[in-house]
Amino acid sequence: MGRIAEALKRAQQERNLRLGEMTDASFADAAEAPMRVSRRGAARREPFSEVAQSLLNPPPPPRPFPITAPAVLRESVGGEVVALHDPNSETAEKFRSVRTRLITANPGGGPRLLALTSALHGEGKTVTTANLAFSLSELKYLRVAMIDLDFHGRGLSCLLGAERQPGLAEVLRGEMLLADACMPVIRDNLYLVPAGDPAGLLPSELLASKPIGGIFKELTERFHYTLIDTPPVHEAADTGLIAPLCHSVIMVVRVNRTPEPLLSRCVKMLQANHVNVAGCILAGYTETAMACHTHDYYQSTP
Repeated sequence: MGRIAEALKRAQQERNLRLGEMTDASFADAAEAPMRVSRRGAARREPFSEVAQSLLNPPPPPRPFPITAPAVLRESVGGEVVALHDPNSETAEKFRSVRTRLITANPGGGPRLLALTSALHGEGKTVTTANLAFSLSELKYLRVAMIDLDFHGRGLSCLLGAERQPGLAEVLRGEMLLADACMPVIRDNLYLVPAGDPAGLLPSELLASKPIGGIFKELTERFHYTLIDTPPVHEAADTGLIAPLCHSVIMVVRVNRTPEPLLSRCVKMLQANHVNVAGCILAGYTETAMACHTHDYYQSTP
């Protein structure tokens, strides 16, 4: 991972020279465009960038739907979700940095389906999915969903104490509607669709049992941001079926653990399936979020 870290540092230095530092507060506290003094001494207003305009003018609310599923209670959420349990921590602030990068990468404010995956099991993708979703939901104008599409481990459902609740498996079998599987999660703008009970079916059978494209289309109508927890690329073929239906994929990489050749191979596998790999979240990386060439490298949990 040493070469990645060195490339990240060089890219960040170049990025700082080009763009300067951007933070959430720089947009949230800005009420007017900056002023510049002309040669004649008269002040003229500089237009906001397209990104700043999108943050100051949030997207319209998605189509509402009735909620019938039970709510996820605060005490059911695992302590690893520091964005909820320890929002003033350094780690929670790092997830807000990732949130900012995602929002500024979407200046039009359109709905986004983002699949989170990793090369191997245990890299931190599920914890990252939950923390990033809670960070996004801090912005009250956004409606955010977490989807557990890892039928092998159902880690996101377990992390939020919803492993026994019906969910996407039942939706795919046609036994319930997507709206009936959406569980409110503590906040008015955050929801979880648990994995549900596969009932002995293979994940590939579930994914083929009902056109999943229609479900994903409904997600874009219901939510601004949908974060989908998917199986590791190297261990299951599911992500190759799911990722092409999303706007992009974010790889979660555990520093000093994920083998760099394996990570490169997994990225190439996704790109061969015409999947847009937006970047990597470096779990265990403690420095400022960085960019490297064509891919963004974000920071995450220690």
